Amino acid sequence: MKTHGLMVVLAVTLGASGRVWAWDDFGHMEVAAAAFPALKPKTKARVSQLLKLNPSYANWIVGAAKKDQARVAFMRAATWADAIKSDHAYKDDDQKAPTAAQNIGYTDLLRHKYWHYVDHPFSPDGTPTVEATQPNAETQIPLLREALCAPSTSDDVKSYDLAWLLHLVGDVHQPLHCVSRYDHDTPSGDRGGNLIKIAGNAQPPVCDDPRFCPFGPPDELHAFYDDITGSGYCAAEVATAAAALPKPPAAKAVIRDPATWIQEGQELARTIVYTSPIGAGAGPFSIDAAYQKRALALGKQRIALAGARLANLVNDCLSK
Repeated sequence: MKTHGLMVVLAVTLGASGRVWAWDDFGHMEVAAAAFPALKPKTKARVSQLLKLNPSYANWIVGAAKKDQARVAFMRAATWADAIKSDHAYKDDDQKAPTAAQNIGYTDLLRHKYWHYVDHPFSPDGTPTVEATQPNAETQIPLLREALCAPSTSDDVKSYDLAWLLHLVGDVHQPLHCVSRYDHDTPSGDRGGNLIKIAGNAQPPVCDDPRFCPFGPPDELHAFYDDITGSGYCAAEVATAAAALPKPPAAKAVIRDPATWIQEGQELARTIVYTSPIGAGAGPFSIDAAYQKRALALGKQRIALAGARLANLVNDCLSK
């Protein structure tokens, strides 16, 4: 495996800061890589036109052959909504502010971190829960999709919305971006597994990310699932991984309702993620080989399904 030069630059820029992302860059690019071959020719042309309006476009195509630039830009655009979390041109903002759900294009320099998830609560022991705050991923995906599809929306806003949707569709297919578990030991919720400590897990199968890989495998449950299929930014490795994903069930691939995607994530969190050796409370819990194998299979299934659904969404809006 090789380390892409751009990734080294990002490592110097960002340092080894903590993460609250859904999927690593690798996983988000894998979703986009799975979606790209299913885009119609007119969709691909329109997508390429729109992504060139993003301020990071020149960085996305570094190292890509001219014939591959559209595909690589599409893959890397799926990481943009995470990248702005560390971009000093952007700033954090309040989920309760009047601007929280705005959709105004690239003049918006707010990070909108709360768009990345929806903390639907559940409690296995009857601990009181708190409903998810809006806006969130479940409210924003339909809003952004509607604007992307609307003929009257400006190209600047369409480009912004496309970049966000490339990311958010992946986000809500990571089960821990759909829930927060409340129990006796974490009565305020575990923030999608971010507060649950783990140990004993292996490094991701692909690990080219110099920001995190040298520090060993993730020590939080949320980050463990973020990195489950890989950690890095190298387009070639991502494309290879995406080509080996399982084929998603056809009946599920055509589901276009984000609320249903999120309900799936909630159920998977309860039945697979929060199962032995993950117990009550914040841990630490020791990950065994069987759990790691189940988690990897789940990650591949969800990424493949996200790719199919993302392709449908983009084709629906941009193929005409």
